[in-house]
Amino acid sequence: MKKNQEQDLKKQLRTKRRKNIRRNHIIDTAEWLFINQGYDQTMVNQIAEKAGYTKASIYNYFDSKDDLYLAVITRAFDAMYTIFQETFSNPNAKFELMTLGKAYLTFVDQHLGYASLMESGRLSLIIGAILYKEENEIALNDREKAFRTVHLNIEKFMLQVISKTMEDAGVHENLDPFSVVMALSTLGTAINDLIRRTATEDPSQNKAREYLEVLFNIIDKGLKHYDD
Repeated sequence: MKKNQEQDLKKQLRTKRRKNIRRNHIIDTAEWLFINQGYDQTMVNQIAEKAGYTKASIYNYFDSKDDLYLAVITRAFDAMYTIFQETFSNPNAKFELMTLGKAYLTFVDQHLGYASLMESGRLSLIIGAILYKEENEIALNDREKAFRTVHLNIEKFMLQVISKTMEDAGVHENLDPFSVVMALSTLGTAINDLIRRTATEDPSQNKAREYLEVLFNIIDKGLKHYDD
């Protein structure tokens, strides 16, 4: 009896590993297509064909194309949060907005495809749908929960950095840190566009980083002197 239970357990583990491998392969495929073709131009049957599965197989793992996009964008937010943590773990890093800006620039440098997906317009719709569920006490599915967790982690971290920057500058009583987070979030499209436009120039000159460091420096100084 015990031997049969052990065999059943091993079989379950093998099945689970195979499912995880297939699921990750589907996400990898969707990620490539979303980044290279765009969300709107990518269809589930294309993802299935490129992944080597049937369309029905895709729906065994994901409810919809939005569900797949959410899996990909969660990876993107995980990558961003990891870079934020690594940047600020440096003992020489200042806990201020300028450092946050440089961390975001590192994310764009390393994951331009992810950054582009974040500005596709689809993300806002999905976040809106999640917030609607939360406000109306509708249960989130596992994929939405995973995304919401990392999304809130990033939002909380940004608030901490901005609050500290404002406190050090003595402007924390006259400006809501969350409004600064929302204002900064609108810069994503402009930053990604700048990265793309300078990509055709001499990479050794790294003009995009130079221009964006100027931008973040202006924002940092503007926030610190908000009351002036």
